[in-house]
Amino acid sequence: MKILLKLIIIFLPISFILMFFILLSEDKQFPGADYREFDLPVFSLQNLGGTEIIKNIDLKGDSIINVWASWCITCRVEHPYLMSLNKKGIPVIGINYKDDRNNAVDWLSKFGDPYELIIHDYKGSLALDMGVTGAPETFLVNNGKIVAHYQGEINTTIWNKVFAPIIDEKDMFK
Repeated sequence: MKILLKLIIIFLPISFILMFFILLSEDKQFPGADYREFDLPVFSLQNLGGTEIIKNIDLKGDSIINVWASWCITCRVEHPYLMSLNKKGIPVIGINYKDDRNNAVDWLSKFGDPYELIIHDYKGSLALDMGVTGAPETFLVNNGKIVAHYQGEINTTIWNKVFAPIIDEKDMFK
């Protein structure tokens, strides 16, 4: 019994110290990031201009889908980064979320339009089906399948930690 007690006294602190260092050295998943893969929901909505219908089957290949709104302050903060992605040739698709069409068009006229196409989700039905809880939110799409989702503003740090490893692994945007 004394030997067991001595072993516990010796190994318990050592195991706590080891656990502490293991937990510190782990590469943590970014808060707000979701890596579950799922298909794009079936949808049929107008584009922001109201001139055509966009369906889920129209979104083929690799892209970034960004949920945004003119009333969203954080969307304004992340907007220059989306413009830089567009300049790098990365297809960015916008979902204008629960927004007035005219306000959204004016906002893009003022700040620039990084989007290849924009889906007007006035009621938020598509966003709800995608698991969106607010704006901004960004999805990484690989051949019609969502492979990553980030809630909040994307920037260089988020891009490099959340999206870039998957883009490299799946050889996207080549």
